[in-house]
Amino acid sequence: MSGITSATWSMTPHTKAKHEILRRYLGAWFPILSRYSGRIIYLDGFAGPGVYEGGEYGSPVIALQTAVTHVLSSQLAETEIFFFFIEKDQDRAKKLKEVLENKFPKLPKNINYTVQGAEFAPTFEQVLDMLDKQDRKIAPTFAFIDPFGFSGLPMKLIARLLNCRKCEVFITFMAGFVKRFLDELREPVLTELFGTEEWKKARDISDSTEKETFLLSLYERQLQKLGGAPFVRSFGMIGEQNQIIYYLVFATKHPKGLEVMKDAMWKVDRTGKYKFSDITGFQQSLLIDYENEPSWVPSAAKAVFLKFIGQTVSDDQIFEFIIINTPFPKKKAILRYLENSTPPKIINVSNRKRAGTYPEGCLITFAK
Repeated sequence: MSGITSATWSMTPHTKAKHEILRRYLGAWFPILSRYSGRIIYLDGFAGPGVYEGGEYGSPVIALQTAVTHVLSSQLAETEIFFFFIEKDQDRAKKLKEVLENKFPKLPKNINYTVQGAEFAPTFEQVLDMLDKQDRKIAPTFAFIDPFGFSGLPMKLIARLLNCRKCEVFITFMAGFVKRFLDELREPVLTELFGTEEWKKARDISDSTEKETFLLSLYERQLQKLGGAPFVRSFGMIGEQNQIIYYLVFATKHPKGLEVMKDAMWKVDRTGKYKFSDITGFQQSLLIDYENEPSWVPSAAKAVFLKFIGQTVSDDQIFEFIIINTPFPKKKAILRYLENSTPPKIINVSNRKRAGTYPEGCLITFAK
């Protein structure tokens, strides 16, 4: 992909899956943010031409269409939604403008967009600088940053955005490219990418998988440390050879954002056409068929029991643990499995009228 020079190109299966994840996440993100904010922003840092050779639409069209669908159903009618598309290749930027004008000849009055034919980093940095000078803060923003390689993606800029209120990033991290180009020639680019020279330690790691894991972990830690985002999740996109193509790295300050993103991932995986690898939580790659509960509920239940053994905790505490610290979905089937096990690992549930239910706000006591 890094060698593409044409204005448009063919869509790969993993790109289609990535776009489906984006569509599903924004389908939840737009309504959630509109409840609390009068203005929200969608930023596409490497927007592309908006269409592929086969006629499939790119991320800018998907994002706009998702918002329009919600607005037409009156869910977002009172919220201003601004789309900021940045694409440095002039031919692609021109094509994107044409695609958007043809696809959306008349948008709802509260939806606006701009296409900037410029480099992502300096362009967006200028926007943030301007807001700082005006003593203004950026509106809640979802930034989709999907480069072909790893240059032009400075950690200081990503961290600056994340440090803003209610801002999230969804980044394509090309770990495979990074680990292949750790030479001195690319030192400035890599230091900019990670925001530290700690990446140089990867040169001393001989095992390819360990090297890739180290680089990904470093990138995640920097998003947490410099960006102040406690919830960082990485998903490996798996290709035809059952190998990681790249990682989708999501960073947010709110567990609800993480829950919504995980749900978007699961729903794409359920189609049976695409696979992802959730490597967070158990420190290992884990492919899960989420519709087949018997295949993963025992593992999820074991993780929950080991965390809360002998304690009395709320259902919110349990589900927050599941969302943040495991690759599993937030499902009450996990609690039912624990309560129905022999011997029962859940021995009491407060404020419920019938067995097998876990009402909101209930307290759950685990066996010792």
